[in-house]
Amino acid sequence: MIYDVCVLGGGPAGIFSAYYSASRGLKTILLEADDKLGGRIHYFLNYPLYDIPGLFGIRAQDYLDGLILQLQKSDASVLYNTVVTKVEKHKQYFSIESSTAKVSAKAIILATGNGIIVPKKITSTMLPCEINEKIRYDIPQFHVQKPRRIAIIGHTPTAIEWAIQAKTYGHDVTIYAYKSLTLQPILMDELKRLSIQVMAYKNTKAWLPVKDGIEIDKMYYDEVYAHIGTKKLTIALPETLHQHDNSKTSINGIFVAGDARNEYGKQKLIIGAIHDAMQAVNEANLYLHPDHTYQPIVSTHHPIFKEWDH
Repeated sequence: MIYDVCVLGGGPAGIFSAYYSASRGLKTILLEADDKLGGRIHYFLNYPLYDIPGLFGIRAQDYLDGLILQLQKSDASVLYNTVVTKVEKHKQYFSIESSTAKVSAKAIILATGNGIIVPKKITSTMLPCEINEKIRYDIPQFHVQKPRRIAIIGHTPTAIEWAIQAKTYGHDVTIYAYKSLTLQPILMDELKRLSIQVMAYKNTKAWLPVKDGIEIDKMYYDEVYAHIGTKKLTIALPETLHQHDNSKTSINGIFVAGDARNEYGKQKLIIGAIHDAMQAVNEANLYLHPDHTYQPIVSTHHPIFKEWDH
């Protein structure tokens, strides 16, 4: 099968690109490297958003749930755990190669944010394998867990955010940092306000695996998370890609939306990502169907939305 549009990336820009593309009657598939949609919004799920028009103070989790529900109403397909490694251009379509599948599409929307980001892992030389196997690098869901003893390894803003979230949801949390914490004042002040203990990351010989957790310096923890930084995976494109105005690029048939877009005046906000998504889809639609209009029918009069709204 050759899709009309393949969206790379499942953050807000990617989710809405896939939804909006399907609403314009384009056969659409979204490829997401993670096992869930949302992208970087998962780092602040429990925070209120104040810059979404008409939804002042909506919790990020609720906003994301709405985006995903909207996508599920459409005819767009989604593939998870699909890390794209290479894109090749053929005469009438692109082939998109990934770790798990090969997809063909006539147009591509790059909604990869700041790139495919994966967490750096602690090397076996820093900690014994039996300990490393118990350390988690996924984004915690502290709000749905019963109060537990949590250790967080790391000195990054993300590690500190995790600790603050854990404490806010009633967990007993300790940070283990192997670098001094010199972060934004708002984070440092919050650590102090919540009385979160920060310990030096050292003497790892005293770290012991136990049946249901890890013992660190004779202190038991139910779970240990780590965030010591990230690394970016790259996608091999047919040629060097240069961005142009209105989501277009130097490669005909490839468009850009969300934080991956970097033209002058770009707003790196969620609402900016939604605007980018619509613009990229409209440009992709014109690329595929030059006889179509750029402006779609407004949703209140579009029959496809009535069909989906059941």
